[in-house]
Amino acid sequence: MIGLAKGQQILDKIKVQSKMGLGTLYLLDTGIAAEAFGNGLFLELDYGEILSNAVKKDSLVISWTEEVSTYDIKFNIKNAAEVVQKINQYKK
Repeated sequence: MIGLAKGQQILDKIKVQSKMGLGTLYLLDTGIAAEAFGNGLFLELDYGEILSNAVKKDSLVISWTEEVSTYDIKFNIKNAAEVVQKINQYKK
């Protein structure tokens, strides 16, 4: 379980598989966080930092930038299209 900032809320928790292993993708009121079982938190982004989120088959691909570089991470999720809809809804 991730630590939350004061007032931050978890809106949804989704079991995922990524290059970091099995874990949980948290949809927060402020952004997203990803945690790998046994390895802890490995990604935390505010919604404003997410450049794009796309569905590719049964995968969610999230892109963001850090300084001048762009990064992507793929999460294998059963209902990827539904997760993209939730992220887009929470971004507003």
